[in-house]
Amino acid sequence: MNIERNDSWNEDNDFLSGALRDAADKIPGGEVDDLHISFGVVRDRVRRRRAAKIGSLAGVSLVLVGGIAFGATQTPLLRSDGPVLPGQSQGTFMTPAPDDSARDSATEAPEPSPGGSPARDDIRVGYTPSWLADLGLGLECGMPVADLTTTAAGWSVAAAGDMYARISNYGGVSSPTRFMGATVQRGAGSLDVPPTVVWSQDGVVVDLGVNVFGAPGSQVEPLIASGDGAVEAEARVASTCIPTETDDRDIFETSLPDGEYEVQVIAFPEVASGQWEMTVSEPVDVHLDGTGAHSATGARGGAATIEPLAPDENELTRFVLDRTTDWVLAQQEQSDYSSTGPARLTAQCESVSAGDSVPFEIVVPSTQDVVDSGSISCDATQQVSTIEVPDVGGEVLDIRLRDVPDGVARFEAVLAPGGGGGGDPAADCSASGLTMEYDPARSPSEGASTTARAIVAAALDCDSGRLVDLATVYPTELMITGEPAEDVFALPEGEEQHYRTLVALLAGTGGAFNGGDAGNQTVVWPRVVAEEFRDSDEAWQEVVDAGLLTQEQADAQRADETFGYTGMRIAIDESGAWRYYSPTP
Repeated sequence: MNIERNDSWNEDNDFLSGALRDAADKIPGGEVDDLHISFGVVRDRVRRRRAAKIGSLAGVSLVLVGGIAFGATQTPLLRSDGPVLPGQSQGTFMTPAPDDSARDSATEAPEPSPGGSPARDDIRVGYTPSWLADLGLGLECGMPVADLTTTAAGWSVAAAGDMYARISNYGGVSSPTRFMGATVQRGAGSLDVPPTVVWSQDGVVVDLGVNVFGAPGSQVEPLIASGDGAVEAEARVASTCIPTETDDRDIFETSLPDGEYEVQVIAFPEVASGQWEMTVSEPVDVHLDGTGAHSATGARGGAATIEPLAPDENELTRFVLDRTTDWVLAQQEQSDYSSTGPARLTAQCESVSAGDSVPFEIVVPSTQDVVDSGSISCDATQQVSTIEVPDVGGEVLDIRLRDVPDGVARFEAVLAPGGGGGGDPAADCSASGLTMEYDPARSPSEGASTTARAIVAAALDCDSGRLVDLATVYPTELMITGEPAEDVFALPEGEEQHYRTLVALLAGTGGAFNGGDAGNQTVVWPRVVAEEFRDSDEAWQEVVDAGLLTQEQADAQRADETFGYTGMRIAIDESGAWRYYSPTP
């Protein structure tokens, strides 16, 4: 059974990469969908990855027949409140960094679906995301919640703790994800993927959760205490029951409208080889509004008098837990990069019960290693402690609450560099010191050239926030399975050298038209990818001079009359949309 969208490809398939992408791009209106191909390593400093996801923007032709005669104005297409332009998503969101007066409040969430209609009116009834389609569990959008039942004998799962947000806020772009704790009672078989969260409204399923099969084994503890053995279950911001652009490719950009929902944790144990079943929790009420998704406060918490902690321009991580209203606000916002050396944790807590305290841990997300730990007294005073931070490779550290007494009304903690500065990430940027400059004359499109120039400038400046901005606004296929733009362009860099690679591609080689739609062709760098320059001595020499291939590699690829160049590449269309970047061919 094939349940993963990026499995089963091995190194023998490496040679297929360039030809399959180019062939798809050259088909009028064509697209590459759900195609996952591994590329060979072409540079010693670039780490081999098993698979690279290849995606291109999809086009859909919609034909309305007899619409006027039968009331076409009542169709969902014509009921929308405003036009949806090509490349525009109704659910796309980017929010500026919070200002000093609002730093403690939740970062803005995506705008709700136009008109604020109930979620059941926005979803595509009967739709099933690709990663669930082959499981044979009957999961589909619009199904009755009553039919969402456990099929894994001996297994059970329960929602635990409050729903909370992780917010990456770099370069003025806010990227939230949502989570909650879950406890799992295990039966026969194994659970090798983390749980996810299914949303429903008025008895109808309106979101089927995250593709957990794309990250097997990545089960971690939740950030908010949720009981012994609890693991983190992820909930989507954009609904998987509101696909956009095409039926054949899973693209989800539209958020659920504000309102009252029920959520259920769902886990997929493998009860036998290749056979997955599901276990489903009891429903929990959640309120969705412009500040995020909130669990019910219930009898916990109460009034609080403490003021929000003042913003620190160098802060790394800020955690806020607020139970002063009917709905809990819980979020962790990360706004800078960690550094080796001492860090300063400033925290405060207020509880309606005397003597309460909140134990915490400072955690490295990728390894779950605990850097430091302590406890904050809930006496409404600010408490400052020094934490020695080891070399964590540029990761932003998490603040994890080990236990939160019911009386806690408000907790807040800010982690910042102890020396008042966030280090010098540019010192570890692979483009530092490069003298290459972008030449617009080497691009056949002015629109593509404008974006290319901006990418080169950001890479040369080692400006992570700007690169994340450029990569998420379109959005861009980064060809790195499971890694968001914030991780791809994180500083300090790892061995991949993305910054240097971007400059080498766009400033070191020329671009050429290669596929795309009529009136909006795609420009690809290096130009040797295009058929027009496949036998060009100058084009092949460019990739060598730019450091993308060694001379030996270039000679070998050029001699391959079937596939030609299969190395690193980047594509931008004539409208200026950054289509894809393939850093690990």
